[in-house]
Amino acid sequence: MSGDSAEADGFVVVADTRRRWTRAEKQAIVAECGPGKASVSATARKHNISANLLFRWRSDLEVGRRKPRARPEFMPIALPAPPVASAAEGAPCGRSGVIEIELVGGQRVRIDGAVDAATLRRVIEVLEGR
Repeated sequence: MSGDSAEADGFVVVADTRRRWTRAEKQAIVAECGPGKASVSATARKHNISANLLFRWRSDLEVGRRKPRARPEFMPIALPAPPVASAAEGAPCGRSGVIEIELVGGQRVRIDGAVDAATLRRVIEVLEGR
C-alpha cells in the first residue's frame, strides 16, 4: 500500500494545505485588479484566494509607495497658575454648581453657586445643634 513504508519508519506525512506566495507573485496578482482593471473579487476567484487576503496584500504592498504622513507637532503652551484660595480663610469658592450635604440628623443643606466657607461651616454647626 501507499504510505506503508513511511509509517513503518515512524514518520507520518501530512500535506500542508497552506499555500505560500512569493512577494513577486503577490505583486502580480495585486496588479491585476484596480481602477480600470478587474475587480478584487473577480481576481480573487481567478486565483482561488479570499478577497480579504487580496485586500491585505494590496495594503501591505502599498505601504512602501505611500507618502509618509506628517508627524503631528506639539506646541508648548504656558497656562497661568490657578488662583490659590484656602477654604479656611473664608474665601468664596470660584466654582459654580450644586452641593448637597446630608447631615446625621436627616437635615439637608443645598448650596448653589459660590459659597463662603465660614458661612457654610456656621450653618452646619447650627443644624447639628452645636
